[in-house]
Amino acid sequence: MAVQATLKSMQVGPFGTNCYFLENDETGEIILVDPGDEGSRIVKACQSEGKPAGILLTHGHLDHICGVHELTDAYPDLKVYAPEAERMLEDERYNSGMGPRGYTVKTDVPLKHGDHIHLAGFDIEVMATPGHTEGSVCYYLKEQYILFSGDTLFYGSYGRTDLPTGSEETLMKSLRYLADTIPEDVTILPGHGSATNLTFEKRYNPGL
Repeated sequence: MAVQATLKSMQVGPFGTNCYFLENDETGEIILVDPGDEGSRIVKACQSEGKPAGILLTHGHLDHICGVHELTDAYPDLKVYAPEAERMLEDERYNSGMGPRGYTVKTDVPLKHGDHIHLAGFDIEVMATPGHTEGSVCYYLKEQYILFSGDTLFYGSYGRTDLPTGSEETLMKSLRYLADTIPEDVTILPGHGSATNLTFEKRYNPGL
C-alpha cells in the first residue's frame, strides 16, 4: 500500500523557485526539495508542518540551494542528497553572475542514476537528466505518481542551457528519456511555474 502523502510548496527568492514539502501523513516527516532561498521562512514552515527528514537537490544553481545552510543550522542532523555529478555544488566559481559568490553546499549523500532513496517512508528513484546542468536529476516517486523535475522540464517549456555546464543537445536527450520512461499522467512538479504531465507536454512542449 502506497504511503499517504501531503504535498505543499512555496515560491522562494527572486526567481520564484518552487520549494516542495512532501510529508508522510503517518509519521509527519517531511522531505524538502530545492530549498532555493528564504531559508528562515522554510524553517518556520517546517516548524508548523513537521520534522524535515532530508533535503533533495535537483541541481546546483543558486536559486535552488540558497536556503540549505539555514535549514542545516536549524536541524543539524539534516542530510543533503544531491547528484554526485553536480560539481558546481562545492565549487564557488560557478556562482558568478547568479548571486552571492562563495555559496556552496556539501553533499552528504551523493546520488547517481538509478539509485533508490528510502527516505521518510518514501521510495524515490534518481533519474539523471543532464542538460540544464551536467549533473541535473529528477526524482520519481512511483507509488505517489509524482516527478520532481527541477529545471529540466517545465510547463510548456524546458530549462535554459546557456549557463556553465549546460548543453542543448544533452537536454533534448534527457527530455526524450523522460518521455519514454514516465507514465503520461504522472504529475510533474518543476522548479519554476505550474505542475504538468507528459500528456500535455508531448502535445505542446517544443522540446518534445
